[in-house]
Amino acid sequence: MRLLGKLAVVTGATSGIGAALARALAKEGAAVVGGGRRAPGAVRRPDAGQVALAHLDVTDEAAVKAAFAALPPPDVVVCCAGTGTFAPLHTASVDDLRAMLDTHVVGTFLCAREALRRMMPERRGHIVAIASISADRAFPECAGYTAAKAGQRGLMRVLAEEARPYNIRVTTVSPGATDTPIWDDRPGFDRGKMMSADDLAGLIVAVVARPMLAIEELTVTPPAGSL
Repeated sequence: MRLLGKLAVVTGATSGIGAALARALAKEGAAVVGGGRRAPGAVRRPDAGQVALAHLDVTDEAAVKAAFAALPPPDVVVCCAGTGTFAPLHTASVDDLRAMLDTHVVGTFLCAREALRRMMPERRGHIVAIASISADRAFPECAGYTAAKAGQRGLMRVLAEEARPYNIRVTTVSPGATDTPIWDDRPGFDRGKMMSADDLAGLIVAVVARPMLAIEELTVTPPAGSL
């Protein structure tokens, strides 16, 4: 168990990549707090190798502050909360755009900021964000999602520079097509050619579990590339 005794916080942990990451971190011995809008209960530290789900809206500044204040300084924080609404630009909704910016950019900002504030005095820690290859590849019907993911990645690049002097690692993971519920309303894609969330989570945990490696940006796609 490579993460025994470590405390990990994973947002967006009720489904998809976030849920797979929470399971994978716990399997390596970490005590995992999994936050999600649909999760019940209050934030608490679980036992090693366990996942404790807690209600957390990453766009709510007061809620994010309270969640981190309820815990000891975390060793690992993964910003995985996400949302996606897809439409051609001429029919897209500005409300959907704002929701994606709030979750991916503001949510990552708030969680990374609270993580950094607690990790800096300890001079250790690892902050991970799950971005997307959409941040720098153009896909039809993805204007809002691409804008949100590009903003998230830019934020993480600045964070990497600011965190490095404190021995805090920062990693932005940009996955390609991964078989998660975000595809449920998008027929026409071959989900059999996509990565599994569990395979992606296993790779991310392998990065987290190697403290002497600083991998600041990681792009991962299925063998078929962009689908």
